[in-house]
Amino acid sequence: MMTFSCAYKLSNAVDKLPGGVQAIVVPMFINESKEPNIEVFFTNAFKTEVLRFGRINLVNSESQAEAVVTGTIKSVKIVSDESVIESKNAKYLPYGTVLATQVKVTVVVSMKMTEIKTQKILWSGDYTQSKNYTPPQITLPVINSANNLYNLSERRQTLETLSKDMMQLALDRLVDNF
Repeated sequence: MMTFSCAYKLSNAVDKLPGGVQAIVVPMFINESKEPNIEVFFTNAFKTEVLRFGRINLVNSESQAEAVVTGTIKSVKIVSDESVIESKNAKYLPYGTVLATQVKVTVVVSMKMTEIKTQKILWSGDYTQSKNYTPPQITLPVINSANNLYNLSERRQTLETLSKDMMQLALDRLVDNF
């Protein structure tokens, strides 16, 4: 009797930083968008991914690091999707009211890793990602105005989720030198 098998071994040998760097510092990302304070989401998300990865030393100052990883939030675009509800015979909405049913948030982030001693850029990457959320709706008699607090909260939560997803991808590409 013959048996055949395939064996795949997942290796982490390639999962290291370009240039053999082992210690990095990550300063606060730069926010060039008009969305306030989202640099905190992206900086913290990247640091969390580095700590979760576990094979890179994350240090607090450039004097302890071999390289610095910087990030710039280039833009945040918030657009109401084309899917809308238009009131024609609604009991609780003024005639002709148009409500967006989806809002699309698109973020563009640029990152790079620079060796401290030589100022040589060892890696760089640009990331664009989008995510939708549902804005407040005015369709029930008890809800008679758009809830701006809900809209702000949902937008911020969407941006935080995007930051986690994007920074996970950025670290994956960084350690794979892609």
